[in-house]
Amino acid sequence: MTAPRTRTKSALKEFLADEEDVPVFDQRATEFASHIVVDGSLLDSIREIFAGTPVATDDVRLQQILDVRAEVQKNWSDARDSFLSIGRALLSLESILSKLEYQKLRYGTDRIFPFSDATATQFRQIARAVDSGRIPYDRCPGSYGTAYQITLLDDYQLKVANERDLIRPNVTRREISLLRQEIKYQAATPGRIDRSVLQEERNNLRKKQQRLQIELEQVATRLSELESLLGDITAE
Repeated sequence: MTAPRTRTKSALKEFLADEEDVPVFDQRATEFASHIVVDGSLLDSIREIFAGTPVATDDVRLQQILDVRAEVQKNWSDARDSFLSIGRALLSLESILSKLEYQKLRYGTDRIFPFSDATATQFRQIARAVDSGRIPYDRCPGSYGTAYQITLLDDYQLKVANERDLIRPNVTRREISLLRQEIKYQAATPGRIDRSVLQEERNNLRKKQQRLQIELEQVATRLSELESLLGDITAE
């Protein structure tokens, strides 16, 4: 391989002087042109938003907005991958801990992890929904709060959500909440079971069960200690 040629200082000065006479092309303009082709509808939306302001006709600032949007989109996707990874990691603990151990883990979640058991539950539910295909990975929202709202939809609500194109990365929590309220309070088929209500009740009862089991263990431990102490006193 030929070693790269090193310029002398005088040659470098001549090179820079020659460069001053060469027309400078704005790379951002080239990138902007490519964005117009790829993101035509998005560009139209941005121009519509800024209609009546200099931004609407300022290619440089429009490009800056598109660049920021691309960065946000990337980080938004990264956020989705992060909470999915957390959810999957938490689910993996179910296979290495006994039922009692796992309940203790959940009870002390906020002492081990930087979030509460309620948040951990949301991460797990989302991971289950994505891995089972209930929420397609490429349509999972970047907000875990919104993604969790989707996991609460029953089969009928989910069907309606898909029909209305509500299962998408940029759906808002409000859109999903409104759908849940709408379907929940609509005149439904007599005898229809609201799955989301049952899920919520089940989750609340499980939490209560965990608290009671831990309290019972503490009571049993204390009783054992008292029995031992009383036995020692009797022996004396």
